[in-house]
Parts: sequence; structure tokens; C-alpha cells
Amino acid sequence: MADKPISELTYEEASNELESILEKLRNDEVSIDKLEKVVIKAAALSKLCQDKLRNTEKKVEEIIDTLGL
Repeated sequence: MADKPISELTYEEASNELESILEKLRNDEVSIDKLEKVVIKAAALSKLCQDKLRNTEKKVEEIIDTLGL
């Protein structure tokens, strides 16, 4: 996954990678030298997940409206 651009990750891949980063941060497994880079990546992954959730919610609402449910 490290070679794949963030924008090409699925929701599940991004969510799993974000959880892995958060676990490393909780366990103090990230050095100060790498902290900024890791936090920037976590923020990008979080935004990707939020955007994918919003887009999916919008599409589902459109489908429900189209079906008249």
C-alpha cells in the first residue's frame, strides 16, 4: 500500500492504514523526526475517508429519492 497514492486507496485501505498510524502514535512508535510526515499522512487519509463517506451518503440519498422511498 505504501507505493499506492492516497487518492487511489479504497475506503477500507485508507481506514486500515489510518488505524495503523493511530496505533503507532498511541504506542509512541513514531520518532519525533518522522512525526510531522506521519501526521500529515494521517490527516490526508482521514480526509479521504470522510470524502468517500460523504459521497456514498449522497449517492444513497439520491437513489432513495429516485425510488421514492
